[in-house]
Amino acid sequence: MNFDQFDAFEIKLQFEPAPRPERVHIGLVQLANDHTLETDWSHLLREQAALFSTRIFKENGMTPEALDAVAASISDGAVLVGDGLPMDVMAFACTSASIVIGEDKVAKLMTQGRGDIPATNPWTAAQVAFKHLGAKRVAVLSPYPTDVNFPLRQQLIDAGFDVVALAAFGILDDNIIHKVPLQSFEEGIEILLKDNDVDVIFMSCTSLRAVEKIQYLEDKFGVPIVSSNSALFWHAMHLCGKTAVCPGYGKLLSGTVI
Repeated sequence: MNFDQFDAFEIKLQFEPAPRPERVHIGLVQLANDHTLETDWSHLLREQAALFSTRIFKENGMTPEALDAVAASISDGAVLVGDGLPMDVMAFACTSASIVIGEDKVAKLMTQGRGDIPATNPWTAAQVAFKHLGAKRVAVLSPYPTDVNFPLRQQLIDAGFDVVALAAFGILDDNIIHKVPLQSFEEGIEILLKDNDVDVIFMSCTSLRAVEKIQYLEDKFGVPIVSSNSALFWHAMHLCGKTAVCPGYGKLLSGTVI
């Protein structure tokens, strides 16, 4: 059978394009050495959102220089997300890089060529989440070394929050952050709450495996807990006019109006 014969043999079908599924489309750019976010978000997405993601390179090492260098790859990564498919919101998944590079610059890099759509990152999202929860006094549980924690604290203060305590594991190796266990979370939170009046605890870094532990930790310590990954998902939905409904993952994601 030659091509002309095959062309006559082939049955030509017609179809009407189906509408886009009725769920929020989130475009995500994450770091190549993030070992946690996809697992965390697998518990949250359900039928309320669809995720389209790509990864970009980051040199191993939690240093301001390595974090700042990520900026050179953000726009190239963002343009690869869901090529040909409109996104409702773009999300950049690195808290510390957002602090070092700057929230406004990250947003611009994430949305180049995508029209007028919103963008978020864990650092921006966390601050909006704190305000949503009515939290003024923030305690931070951080995996970062001191030279990353220093601007984190200062930027929270500049945003109008009281940083009542900050405890850090001082991890330099990106590939270790996801290995911090629940017991260490508990020990750190106990230290943060001792003799401090705390409205919210922020577990910073998308690589911390915290989302599955949030409800347990809130029930144990009696204080709202926001992680980078819970804040990022909540804010991405919020920017699309939706309420993230993820019962069992803490007060922020409970779906209740505060």
